[in-house]
Amino acid sequence: VLLSAVLAFSFTRPLKKMKSTAMQLAAGDYTAKTGVQQNDEIGDLADTIDVLSRRLDEASHESEKLLKLRRDFVANISHELRTPVTVIRGSLEALSDKVVTEPEQVASYHRQMLNESIFLERLVNDLLDLSRLQNADFRIEMQELNLCEVLNDAVRSAKHMAQPKEVEIKLEQDTQMCAVTGDYGRLRQMLLIIIDNAVKFSPQKGVVAISLKGNEIIIGDRGMGIPAEDLPYIFDRFYKVKSSENKNGTGLGLAIAKQIAERHNIRLSVSSKLEEGTEFRFVF
Repeated sequence: VLLSAVLAFSFTRPLKKMKSTAMQLAAGDYTAKTGVQQNDEIGDLADTIDVLSRRLDEASHESEKLLKLRRDFVANISHELRTPVTVIRGSLEALSDKVVTEPEQVASYHRQMLNESIFLERLVNDLLDLSRLQNADFRIEMQELNLCEVLNDAVRSAKHMAQPKEVEIKLEQDTQMCAVTGDYGRLRQMLLIIIDNAVKFSPQKGVVAISLKGNEIIIGDRGMGIPAEDLPYIFDRFYKVKSSENKNGTGLGLAIAKQIAERHNIRLSVSSKLEEGTEFRFVF
């Protein structure tokens, strides 16, 4: 009888602890642990419950993080859309109510509305691109192509963007043939985003240096640089470095470039020093 009582107690106590822990987990307390340590089947079951508790806790934190990101995204996009819409509406009201009648002022208001509508179109296109790239079911056209051709095409287009600031774009490459598998249009878009940023933050008559060596592309500028506290967040959606050069940016370009790189298994990294410049590195 005594032996039976001892055995019954040794079985029921850990089972009660596991039952209590399971009820706490069911109630949403994912920090609950059984505290049972035995080298038998009951101990294995307790360990499994503790593993489940830990994973539920991790999933709960990840869910909270995603919810916060979603709220921040909605808040950011609302802010970004509100500004141009407010400007366009204000300009239209002034024109409709005849508050502005002088031809020069009317033309100025029309130009302002055109600029804001262009910004809106760009923002919507960037959002669509980002949404498609983040969708795992969205297929990109993978094919064998020459990376040198993609890079040269992007540089040709970038030279036109660099003309107003008289920025020189220097390209160096150690080969004319670098075979990769990817989407020509998306890779060109990714490189153009980074080159456009380099031109934007370069000083007047500055230089943007681009090099292709082996399976690596480096794009560097000698601009103002990125503060160390901003570097971890530059690929986040709507994150913009506060500067006069970046006042017309949507805050989505680098996020799109990052997504394109990830879809192509390209390792994208950045290094920067204030007042010295910034360097983006692509390893294919």
